[in-house]
Amino acid sequence: MRFRCKMIDAVAMRDFTNIVTAISKTAKHCVLELTNDQICFTVLDDSGRAPTVWVELSRYHFFNEYLMVGIGENNNKILFDFDAQMLAKSLMSLKATARSVKMKLTNKQHPCLTLEIELPSLTTDSWQCIHDVPIKILPKQEWNVYQPPTIPDFHISIDLPQLKYIRSFVERMKNMSPHLRLIVNNDGLLVLKVETDAASVATHFQNLQVWKADESERDSVTAAVDIRRFFTIHTWDAIHPDSVKCNIINERLVYIHINLDDNIKVHHFIPAVAID
Repeated sequence: MRFRCKMIDAVAMRDFTNIVTAISKTAKHCVLELTNDQICFTVLDDSGRAPTVWVELSRYHFFNEYLMVGIGENNNKILFDFDAQMLAKSLMSLKATARSVKMKLTNKQHPCLTLEIELPSLTTDSWQCIHDVPIKILPKQEWNVYQPPTIPDFHISIDLPQLKYIRSFVERMKNMSPHLRLIVNNDGLLVLKVETDAASVATHFQNLQVWKADESERDSVTAAVDIRRFFTIHTWDAIHPDSVKCNIINERLVYIHINLDDNIKVHHFIPAVAID
């Protein structure tokens, strides 16, 4: 079992850092799956049985060098658990000054993902900063939990407005209520709404692109979610996505799909909650 890779492109290093940072704001621990063609980050829900965040990255977009030898010919992949916050902190220098970064699996008293970051120097050509992030290699019998998520049929699918606008409004709303209600209709209207005993506050976004219209006779499709979980989607604005789609199963699930040139795909599942 071996893995090593290298990034030298500044945009790729910036995007990779922003991706890990976004994941670290969602959960402390994450599982990374390495395959021949892509790497996938998985964050499981509280039950530990289904993904709440699934991120797919094309190895060809990010890495100039990439070698992965997995466990067996029929299972040529590697899965390991790691502390997302620790990896995010280790990667921060990539966004500004790094010339390159090498990542590889090592064994330094315990398994690690080792980062060798090449940084410019005023006195020499460059200097190297090394970070060792402890990991836990997952045995094959645990792999089934980390399969690609099944995408259900949704009642409606609509573009979201720019995530910076989502952040602006939801950041204020989350101080009023633990829950946020999303209301969407076939005319491209999205309403973000919170209610308290004293007031009801709503933000309306109109004329959004509808990708799949609701075929029922109801006026709109709606779901109430944990507002803090929904708020975390704004962190993906850092990768400047091409599209952000909101898909809803009425009163059951909100699924956010984020895409950048098909090289970065983010699947974010937020289950609906019951509100009295």
